[in-house]
Amino acid sequence: MYTPKHFDLPDLSHARLMIQEHPLATLMLLDPTHGLSATPVPMIWGAPSDAGSDGAWWLEGHVARANPHVAALGAAELGEVLVQFNGPGAYVSPSHYDSPLSVPTWNYLTLQVHGRVQLIDDEAGKDALLKRLIATQEPDYAAQWRGLPEDFQRKLLGAIVGFRIPVARWTMKAKISQNRSAAERARILAHQEHGSLEEQLLARWVRELEPR
Repeated sequence: MYTPKHFDLPDLSHARLMIQEHPLATLMLLDPTHGLSATPVPMIWGAPSDAGSDGAWWLEGHVARANPHVAALGAAELGEVLVQFNGPGAYVSPSHYDSPLSVPTWNYLTLQVHGRVQLIDDEAGKDALLKRLIATQEPDYAAQWRGLPEDFQRKLLGAIVGFRIPVARWTMKAKISQNRSAAERARILAHQEHGSLEEQLLARWVRELEPR
């Protein structure tokens, strides 16, 4: 991903926030059978003691066993996969700029993660994975999941394949008009804070990333 230095976000806390707010990622891989492929998959953040203080972290999720990409995910020759999380984005009108010699652009946030897939296909491992997923989205559902008949749980667990992706490298890009003047950025932000929901979400990130 082309990421000029002024658009780069190297702080891991921002990557984690992106994953929490936009968990539906696109898992991209080179499938030996189907070629270049992409699958939408909700994923969660994971790290040793959930701290990541040493920089080690991973992504977790699951796919349907019927998904043809399962065979590719388990293939030794697969190599690294690419996972992309897309945050908010919005059109930026040149009317916000000082000079009339300006053109429109698009501001956005995106996170790309590379790593090798480790499959989780034992019943206990998948049950624990589902409980971690539930804890991030609907903690109150955990009691209902535990209360489901055991044979029904086993049937559901058998229908999925879990995975973990230890992160080898990652890049987060925030293109939010950092290359424009302070006055131009202020006008863009003011417009977005009163704009569409997507623009307001983007404006919230702009506020989050303002120097403290």
